[in-house]
Amino acid sequence: MVKRKNKQKPSALKGLPLPKNKKARIALNASINPFESARASSAKAPKFHVHNRPLSGRTVPGNQLKGAGSALQRAIENRKNGLKAAMEQSKKAGKFVDRRIGESRKAEMTEEERMLARVVRERSRRSKKLDKFSLDDGGDEGLELKLTHGGRAIDESYTGKVEAGDVILSDDEDKYGGQLERADTEMHFGGGAFDREKVKQASSNPYGPAGGAQSESLGDRYRSRREELQDLIMRKKFEKAEKVKSKEMQAETFESLDDNFKELAAMLNFRDKGQERRGYFEARKAGTLSQEDKEMDEWDKEMKAYLFDRRVKATDRTKTVEEIAKEEADKLHVLETRRLARMSGDFDNDDFSDISDDEDDKRKKSKKSIKRARNPDELDSDDDGEDKNELQTKFTADGLVYVDKKGNVVKKFGEDDDADKVNPDDTPEESSEEEDSDDLGDSDDEASVESNDGLSEGEESDVEGTVLEVGAKIKGRYFTDQQVDGKGKWYKGTVRKVSEDERGNTRYELEYEDGDIETDVRPENVRRQNKTSEEIESEEAKKAKLAKISTRRQKAKQKARAEIPYVFEVPTTLEALHDMIGSYAATGTDASLIIHRIHKANSVRLDHRNKEKMQNFYDVLLKRFIGVGDALYKSGNGGEELGRCDQLDALTNTLYNMAQDAPESAAAVWGRRLGVFQNAHAKRLRDSELVPLDSDEEFTAWPSTGTLLLLRALGHVFPMTDLRHIVTTPALLVLGQIVGQTPVRSVEDVTKGVFCAALMLEYTKEAKRLAPEALAFLAGALNLFSEDIENASLLSPIPSFSSTPRIEELQQLRYNVIQFFKSGSSKNTVLNLSLEKHKMTAESAPAVLILTVLRLIQKSVDCYRDSLNTAETETFDQITRALLRLAPTSKASKLPSFIVEEVKKTANLMQEKLNIGGPRRPLFRRSSAKASDLAIETLAPRMEDPTKYVMGKDKNKTRSQAEKDQLRREFKREHKAVSRELRLDASFVESERRKDKDRKDLKAREARNKNHAWMEQEQATMNQQVAQGGGLLKGGGTGAARHKAKSGKIGIKRGGKF
Repeated sequence: MVKRKNKQKPSALKGLPLPKNKKARIALNASINPFESARASSAKAPKFHVHNRPLSGRTVPGNQLKGAGSALQRAIENRKNGLKAAMEQSKKAGKFVDRRIGESRKAEMTEEERMLARVVRERSRRSKKLDKFSLDDGGDEGLELKLTHGGRAIDESYTGKVEAGDVILSDDEDKYGGQLERADTEMHFGGGAFDREKVKQASSNPYGPAGGAQSESLGDRYRSRREELQDLIMRKKFEKAEKVKSKEMQAETFESLDDNFKELAAMLNFRDKGQERRGYFEARKAGTLSQEDKEMDEWDKEMKAYLFDRRVKATDRTKTVEEIAKEEADKLHVLETRRLARMSGDFDNDDFSDISDDEDDKRKKSKKSIKRARNPDELDSDDDGEDKNELQTKFTADGLVYVDKKGNVVKKFGEDDDADKVNPDDTPEESSEEEDSDDLGDSDDEASVESNDGLSEGEESDVEGTVLEVGAKIKGRYFTDQQVDGKGKWYKGTVRKVSEDERGNTRYELEYEDGDIETDVRPENVRRQNKTSEEIESEEAKKAKLAKISTRRQKAKQKARAEIPYVFEVPTTLEALHDMIGSYAATGTDASLIIHRIHKANSVRLDHRNKEKMQNFYDVLLKRFIGVGDALYKSGNGGEELGRCDQLDALTNTLYNMAQDAPESAAAVWGRRLGVFQNAHAKRLRDSELVPLDSDEEFTAWPSTGTLLLLRALGHVFPMTDLRHIVTTPALLVLGQIVGQTPVRSVEDVTKGVFCAALMLEYTKEAKRLAPEALAFLAGALNLFSEDIENASLLSPIPSFSSTPRIEELQQLRYNVIQFFKSGSSKNTVLNLSLEKHKMTAESAPAVLILTVLRLIQKSVDCYRDSLNTAETETFDQITRALLRLAPTSKASKLPSFIVEEVKKTANLMQEKLNIGGPRRPLFRRSSAKASDLAIETLAPRMEDPTKYVMGKDKNKTRSQAEKDQLRREFKREHKAVSRELRLDASFVESERRKDKDRKDLKAREARNKNHAWMEQEQATMNQQVAQGGGLLKGGGTGAARHKAKSGKIGIKRGGKF
């Protein structure tokens, strides 16, 4: 096998000539888009070249816009053609287009030329060459053109078989329907079916032609045929002449209409829109508009008002919780960086946006910058761990002062600490700024100032012994030794050099504004330039600006030292949190702010590694909540400074947010805390058996106020409507155990029990669950206010009230209520349940208890109405009996009217909504379950044929889901395609617009340059005439030319002839 010598290398542009240079071929291949030159089936060269077969792609030389490899070029070309035409058409306003011949070229053609062009067009339209081969000449309107074969029309009955009696006609004789003689066909064609028929007829008669008929000769046949053809030709000519005549008449009609067009246009009556508009405005001004015009006017006003509506901009997408958490954390880090920079005196890139410009703007709460007398974050006022060196506020004759433990006055109220004083070194120096002042300007006249004593008005000589510095702006006498009487003018300049002579006298070297230099100038001949008013104002403005910046920096530093840090480390113990709060917080709001910033700066959503330490911090917050709640019980809210209620609200929000960040961790912490509560309650129950009732020690087996408040916050952190929840279900069980087993030994215990019963009702309200312990405790609490408390206590449904008959404080509850209302103290008292100690032991506590119990019963009636399946009577049986034992209208101990009204309201509500004592629906059997209810749901797997396995996105999906996903993907693809096309169209439109603008600018620039060139040429001609001495310009120019013109030596140039 012979090796080929001229072996061609593969190329991306197969079919096109390649350059001979290797570098050129490499560059050509590198510039080719592989997607445009993809080898498709239509792009391959054909194996055989067939005549008249169109070839696409690069196989046709010179064809650049055909084939699969140049689809992009074709798309660009189509877009260019379509959009460019649309752009040009969009720039034109709508108008009537006169399409008559020559009307579009009125400026180029005369009236005679336009008429001639119309005649030529009409003659060419009626030319014989156009309708020479026309099949349908329109001469006979009644005839219909049909395709024929074998003398028969090709229609539904046509079979294609030729029969003996058929006559084959030519196409020209088709209009006569095949009515010519059969001899015509026989003469033209001969043979065939006609010959066979003739032979058959002749052989059928052995005696010859029948009837003595003579045979017709061929000549006779030709003569008869010629006559028929002549008749046919004459008929055709007549029809054609008639057709030409009708066309000429129609053309004459059109021409007459064209001639009379102007007369018809003049007869048209157009309305005067200006007159109508003026009439409309006059009618509107006079108030005589019609109802239709008024409606249109209102519609126009409304539509125009839409033009001034604010354009709504598209907003950003909704951010995820992780993005929001990251933004908040970044903001805290930025603020902390700025705070530390201000404390260290670094004010670079600080805009002082949070600093007020008012010099008298002082902090209203000066207590925040002063250490309080006690720990500001203490949980109660009875804390034993107070600082021995703390300060206390005391009012004396000198005003409010701070004293120590020994009573010595430390300082007055309002004085700033030494730490708040600003280092004077932090104030920027102003001397360097003053040296960089602007030019002083001219204070004298343009040349100099004359002075007899060396001083002008408003100026003073330099103090004797003062030496001017180099570069100082001065006024000096120019060479006074050479002036008369040693006096001269003062000129402005600067000091170049300062020196001393042999005797030690100061001498200056001056440089004046005109560039002259003078040496050995004595001090009495030099003085400083006085400053202008503009320079003085500029310096004052600079000083004010520097003072303003200095004030802002001082305020910023003071604020940075006084404010709370923005970023904290996560405390893992309660003591670490209290130390942090004690170091930075001054009020309860500050403590809540610190906890909030700890959570935001170390959220679990920022980094999953924060999960462990934030889980520990969650337990710390629960302990903090209990501590603040216990302090609320002992010392109350603490005023605006501590605000313990606000602290509890802030802690609840933080607990909720952290539970949303990490639900599993929060549930685990709450579960452990509930276990601690249950164990502590069991220990208190065991201790209560050892403590006698008459003991002087204040003992209670009920949980602390902080624990109860924490259980109250639990309902806001987790959902209470779940059937079984990892946190709320154990919490409800713990509350039921507390209410049903904890003994009641005082009014405080009853208050806490009522609060726990209210919590259970709150937990079960949304889910319509039944809380029997809560209802039983409310019934037992009502029994405490009955007339016969001993017997009523024995009938209590739960063991919590078993020891109440032996407690004297509880036996006097009814009597205390009656005395409280009799004394008139109820008028100025708000009867609301409170967990503060001084309110639970107040005189109004019994009245608050009975009112709270009655209102809770009313709420429970509303909650359980129509949800107990006719078991309301049994559910509220103990409460009904307790209301009957209450006997509010007893003569021996009648309750106050206010309490009596609440009891009546409760009884009526129970009678109306619970149907107690009314007829009940009889019992009925439970219906058996249906087969569909008992059937186990079958989850049949979707089996796929392994032989038809296809990799796709819709694998393991139902048909409906697969179709939905396919439609979604198709919509997405179409949306992307439309967006891409719109972007390409917009890019092309913008490029064309720029090109159009560039063309217009270029045209205007060329016209402007042409005008400038003409003006320059004219000016050059004039200058040339002037330079020639006026030979071509009468009057000469200026200077020497004018002098030559006056002297008569026109045209004479120096050094040569004209």
